[in-house]
Amino acid sequence: MKEKKIIIIGIIATLLVLATLFGILYLVYQNEEKNNTNSQENTNLSKEEITNEDNIDNKNEENIESTIKEENINVDNENNDIKNTVTLYLFRGNGCHFCENAIQFLETLPSEYSYLNIEIYEVWNNEENANLMNEVAKKLDLEVSSSVPFIVIGNTYARRGFAEGMISGIKKEIEESYHSNTYEDIVKEIIKEKDIQVKKD
Repeated sequence: MKEKKIIIIGIIATLLVLATLFGILYLVYQNEEKNNTNSQENTNLSKEEITNEDNIDNKNEENIESTIKEENINVDNENNDIKNTVTLYLFRGNGCHFCENAIQFLETLPSEYSYLNIEIYEVWNNEENANLMNEVAKKLDLEVSSSVPFIVIGNTYARRGFAEGMISGIKKEIEESYHSNTYEDIVKEIIKEKDIQVKKD
C-alpha cells in the first residue's frame, strides 16, 4: 500500500514537472512569435519609409527637372525675343519734307509688326547722330553725306530718300529680318563699338 502511494506521488510529481515544462515552452514560443511579428512589422515599416523616401526623392527630382525645363524654356523664349526683335533706323533732318513723309509712314508700322522697334536720329543739327549715320554708310559701303532720309534695317537694307514705291520693299525687309537667323543690328553694334553718344528723337 505504501509502495502504491509512492508510485502515485511519483507519477503526480512527474506530471507536474511535465506540465511546468510545457507551460515554460509555451511562454517561450509565444514570446518568439510576438518578437517575430514585431520584427516583421518593423521591417514593413522600414520598407514603407524607404518607399516614401524614394517617392519624395523622385518627386524632388521631378520638380527639379520641371524647374530646369521651365527655366530653359524661359531662356529660349528670351533668346527668341531678342533674336526676333527687328529695329528700323531712320536718319532725318529738321525741315526735310521727305523725312516727314517717311515718319508718317513709319508711325503706321508698329500696329502691323509688334516685334518692330523704330529709332529716329536727327543728323543736321546733331554731330554725334551725323557721325553715326556716316559710320553706318561706311560699313555698308555707301555714300550718303548729309542726304536724308536714310533708312537702315539690319545689315542688308539701306536706302536714301523715301517714296511710296519703297513701302512694299521696307515691309518685306522687316518680315524677312524677323524670320532670319542671320539678322544683325549693325547700327547698334557701331554705336557700342565706336561709343557714339547718340540722341534719339
